[in-house]
Amino acid sequence: TVKFCFAVVASLAWLAGLVSQGSAQSAFYAKAKEEAKVILYTTLAASDNKPFRAAFEQAYPGVQLEIYRASGTTVLQKILTESRAGAHLADVVLAEGAALSPLRDANLLVKFDSPERKAFEARFKDKDGFWTDVYPTVHSIPYNTKLVAQQDLPKRYTDLLDPKWKGKLGANRNAFMFQAAMLNLYGQEKGEDFLRKLAQQNPQVRDGGTLMATLVGAGELPMAFFVYANNVENVKESGSPVDWVRIEDPLYGEPHPAAVMARAPHPNAARLLVEFAISKDGQQLISNLGKVPGRGDVQPKIGVDRAKLRIIPPEDEAKTAYYQKMFDDLFGKAR
Repeated sequence: TVKFCFAVVASLAWLAGLVSQGSAQSAFYAKAKEEAKVILYTTLAASDNKPFRAAFEQAYPGVQLEIYRASGTTVLQKILTESRAGAHLADVVLAEGAALSPLRDANLLVKFDSPERKAFEARFKDKDGFWTDVYPTVHSIPYNTKLVAQQDLPKRYTDLLDPKWKGKLGANRNAFMFQAAMLNLYGQEKGEDFLRKLAQQNPQVRDGGTLMATLVGAGELPMAFFVYANNVENVKESGSPVDWVRIEDPLYGEPHPAAVMARAPHPNAARLLVEFAISKDGQQLISNLGKVPGRGDVQPKIGVDRAKLRIIPPEDEAKTAYYQKMFDDLFGKAR
């Protein structure tokens, strides 16, 4: 794809310097070469895994990166099942907070307070050193640029309650943690009231942020909510007339942290990989892939104001069943 080719070209431009710098700077590289490989369990998209693997292996020759990619729920259950069977196969997990929090509770993660973490603000890392946010996915309100005039764009989330939007909004069932964001922003009582009123706008529910952004771009709906900004950007790149609102209220993001497994079979390579993912060069690659880097000295390319970004805590993300039921009770199933 165009996105993949761009990411590879952009990463190769600085890989030559990265190889020598990374090899010289990492205290784990020599022992990681003896271990020869590192195994990553992740939710990172398959198209993103390719440039990520290429960059890591060129930065650290002799250390092979093996990747198991699945949904967060599947990654979590695979690790828990393997652990119960006494098979500790994963070295590193890079997934949404909903997977990281239960793993920490099960004592399956180990602290790794890399010096690279100093470049991350407190909201992008676990205070005890168990995880560091490689990238947050940011909730957004996508709109069709040909159907919605600038003066009609919502400035606040409450503007979605305007009667003119009744029956004309879309809702992505897969991004149900938006509800946690609204409860955080408004408080439990006012947040629940806002969500009930939003449901009364009769939004059309679909499964998938990319699908919803595509529908908005195609003009089937003028606007939607519960859609990740990177989904919108990906559809926008194809030439579709879609963008997302730079709202005055705080933006909310779901963290995708990296952590070292407590029983990692390749412990040095595991730390090497996490350090790479949160290094300045690794985070620049994350930005090139169209995601918001967690690191403060690397700028996102998708126009997210990180100063306004609030991160939903992993322990809140772990309440998946609670928020999924809340969504279905309020908005119904996807059609």
